[in-house]
Amino acid sequence: MLDALFEPYEMPGLALPNRWVMAPMTRKQSPGNAPTSTVAEYYRRRAAGGIGLIVTEGSLVDHPLASPDDDIPAINAATVSAWQPVVAAVQQERARIFIQLWHQGPIARPGIAAMPVLEDGVEVVPKADAQQEQDMFDAFVSGAIATKAAGFDGLELHAAHGYLLDSFLRAGRVDYVCDLVREIRLQVGSGYPLALRFSQWTVRDLETRQFHTPQALERVLLPLKNAGVDIFHASTRRFWLPEFADSDLNLAGWTRKITDAPTITVGSIGLATGPFCGTGPESAHELLRRYDQGEFDLVAIGRPLLSDADWCRKVRDGHTGQIIDHTPAANQIYP
Repeated sequence: MLDALFEPYEMPGLALPNRWVMAPMTRKQSPGNAPTSTVAEYYRRRAAGGIGLIVTEGSLVDHPLASPDDDIPAINAATVSAWQPVVAAVQQERARIFIQLWHQGPIARPGIAAMPVLEDGVEVVPKADAQQEQDMFDAFVSGAIATKAAGFDGLELHAAHGYLLDSFLRAGRVDYVCDLVREIRLQVGSGYPLALRFSQWTVRDLETRQFHTPQALERVLLPLKNAGVDIFHASTRRFWLPEFADSDLNLAGWTRKITDAPTITVGSIGLATGPFCGTGPESAHELLRRYDQGEFDLVAIGRPLLSDADWCRKVRDGHTGQIIDHTPAANQIYP
């Protein structure tokens, strides 16, 4: 029933064998912030399992407060050669791969943000000054340049979940992110795919909302599109939930309606129903219904791929009964 999602997808600068995307998931398997052959095999297996596009786990830009963790991969001039075998491993399986550029910002401890972060009335994360803002800006641009040098098929900016770029959006500083997009676009060229992930929720508050109306969403998304974003990755926790009152559209659907840009939907796909069956609101039937009404172009799945690297192929071939269901223990599976 999901044949339409296995059709090829093309947009300027990108041709995919199907519409399935591996969502970014932090794995912490890169000692010294450099990916290894094990990382290459991890992504290769998912590509061989039928995924059309892989978005890597968040990869740190070269800034001292990007993250305190030394086992998360980084993307900079020094790690280009470490990433090249990862890219080659995925591409040899006829899939495509984007890297996700990441700065943890106020979520890191210590961290930094667009606005001071208070907890119990105490400032726990300071506001960046002008020089720090420029340094972080430059780190993202350098990361984008390194991304293209490593051979990635495109890049995604992590502007969701309360991390650094999201903190600028929540502070009303969409201009900062737009300027960054424009500079990256200048450096990587007009034909290089540039995606941006955004969200309502944050990792510290799953119920928070920064966009209460479609108009509020439009005030952020249209400037970003005009600055050079090609693809919007609308991060939700449950894809089947309508985003605003008096409309059935989910967040990706509203994004598509507002921007007319390619969108990626995500949120518990293939997770809540075991082997992706049934007829409930979280089912394959609901996913296809929303696709048929034009809410999104691509579909991202996450945790099911941790337990079963062949998840996509099994769905394609009608072997959903053979899918290895995701359990919390599967989060430790690597590669």
